[in-house]
Order: sequence, then C-alpha cells, then structure tokens
Amino acid sequence: MSTSLPILTTSRQSAARRCQREHHYSYGLGYRPAVDAEPLRFGGLMHLGLDAWWKAVGGQQTLAGDTTPLDFAIGAMQGEADPFDRVRAEALMVGYDARWTDAAELYEVLAVEERFEAPLVNPETGAPSRTWILGGKIDAIVREKSTGRVLVVEHKTASSDITPGSDYWKRLRIDGQISTYFAGAAALGHDPQACIYDVIAKPAQRPSQIPVLDEDGVKIVLDAAGARVRTKDGKKWRESASSAEGYILQTRQETPEEYRARLLEAIASDPTGYSQRGEVVRLEAELAEAAFDAWQVAKQLREAELAGRFPRNPDACVRYGSTCPFFDVCTGTASLEDPERFRRSEVVNPELADQASAA
Repeated sequence: MSTSLPILTTSRQSAARRCQREHHYSYGLGYRPAVDAEPLRFGGLMHLGLDAWWKAVGGQQTLAGDTTPLDFAIGAMQGEADPFDRVRAEALMVGYDARWTDAAELYEVLAVEERFEAPLVNPETGAPSRTWILGGKIDAIVREKSTGRVLVVEHKTASSDITPGSDYWKRLRIDGQISTYFAGAAALGHDPQACIYDVIAKPAQRPSQIPVLDEDGVKIVLDAAGARVRTKDGKKWRESASSAEGYILQTRQETPEEYRARLLEAIASDPTGYSQRGEVVRLEAELAEAAFDAWQVAKQLREAELAGRFPRNPDACVRYGSTCPFFDVCTGTASLEDPERFRRSEVVNPELADQASAA
C-alpha cells in the first residue's frame, strides 16, 4: 500500500495523547532536540543489536566460519556511541543471546524490521480515513514451527519490573501498539495469532568511581593538605574517608571494560530479571477497542490542525523524572530556532527511518 496521506504511527499517537503541543512541535513542525536523550540513544543501540541478531537467526545474514548471531549484534552496535552505553547494550545482548538462542530454533523468521502501511478504518462505518493511514515497523514476524502459528515479535527495553505478573505485563492488555501491529502484519499478507513481547530490563548499575590502590592493594586516603593518612595507631594506612576530618578517599572512573565485567556478572546471576518474553493475544473486541482509540486520536489531530490550535498539557511536562524537551519553549524561555537546543528534521516519522536517515 502506498499513499501520500500522512502516516499515523504508534509513536505519533503516543505524542498526541501526551500533549498536542508537543506533537505539533515534533511531528507537525519537525523539531527534535539537538541531542537525543539518553534513553533514546540507548534504545537505538539495543535496536541495532536486536535487529542484527534476528536477521542472523533468520538467515538474512550469512554466518561464516565461527560467526554467531551475537557477533552480528555486537558488530552492529559499534560506532560513535558513548562507550559506557555501548558496554551496557553489549552486556545485555550477551545475556539475551544466552537466554534465547535455543528458543530461536522453535521459529521460522519470516521478516525483520518490516515496514507496513494499512488503512485507518472508521470502526463504526468500516470506511478508510481520507486523512491518515496507519503505519509502522514490525520488529519481527515469525512462524512457530510446531503449530504453524504466525506471531508478531515486539522488542522493548524497560526500566521497570518485568517479572511475570508485574504491572508492566498487565498494561499490555490495553496497549494499542500491539493491536496496530496485528493490523500491520495482516496488511503484509500474514495472519498473526499472537505477539511475542520481548522485554529487556535496563541495568540499574551505572559506571562508578573505584578506589585507587597503592602497589600493595591498599586504598589511598589523603588529608586536606594532600598527605596520605594513617590510622590512629599509626600502624596502617587509613582506607576510609571522613568528611568531618577532611579525609578524602582517592578514586578513579571505572573503565568500560570493568563496567562490562560487572554487568555481565549481574546479568549471569539473574538472567530472568534482565530478559523476559510473554505471549500477548488480541480478541476481536480488543482489536475493535484499539481501532476506536486510534480513530479518536486521528480526529483530534485533524481538528487541532484545522483550528490551528494545539493545547498544552502541563500534566505531561515531566514524565518519569525527565522534562519534556519543549518545556522551555512552552514557558517562553527558549526558542525553537535555537540551534543549540533544537534541529529541524525532514523526516516526519523518524521511527520509520533508518538510523542514519533519521538523524
């Protein structure tokens, strides 16, 4: 399906539901933050790794010699990324590969990173919208070898609890993205029976400061004058700081290699805490409910565009501890034309573009 109508992706719907003004700035005018927020950068790295892994598993990349899907995943994440972000992503891919390599034999990979366009249908009349079409990218589509069922695969990284039974999984009952991907897979000629929701938990561990050791492996503590401090009996070097006495423990930044080793140990000790999969189904009534949700969002966007008014939502200015990138614009303390704060993108839906072209 190819049309000149604007594409309504799930990301675009999410932006519109959060705040019409945010949607107008980002999707209507095409402004993006000059520097992507850390979650977006890290999510992009994981996306590259998972994409390469599934392509290798599905035979879309040739495994020559001793090359493995994990090798392709690690290779895909190389580049100019922050070295600590890359190490986090690589460690998670190592855990992911160890957890799911055997399970990959259960599926025939039909598609990876498949873009779709589908009609946005009025749920009451069945007529397609003349203003919008649905669109998106499906992470993977597989066929279960034992049953022949076709399944949509959706990858996510999460900071919340992903253990079975948590609120994270309960929310998926009303997640419109899954329903949209059912419609997208159907538009691509498939008959999806369920969605494999593939979730990776972000490590809580961050790069840390490590005590500096002397040649004997003893921590170094200095006083305010820069002299090394001994214990009160004078027999040993002191190894703990004291703000009251002005004693400072000497530290250094943990290296990416040290950080990697710490993460790999944590992931190996709790593999299910870092990687979970669940199967999500959609009943006819649930698909219809999701269709109504998408139709209403599309109507609201059209009405706002015709009126030239895009209401702000102060309740969405701060989400999950992060402030909306357009907050200062809305409050009149910054300009969209400030190149140090914002850039203008020719790509309306960056979530549909390749990594390079979305920049």
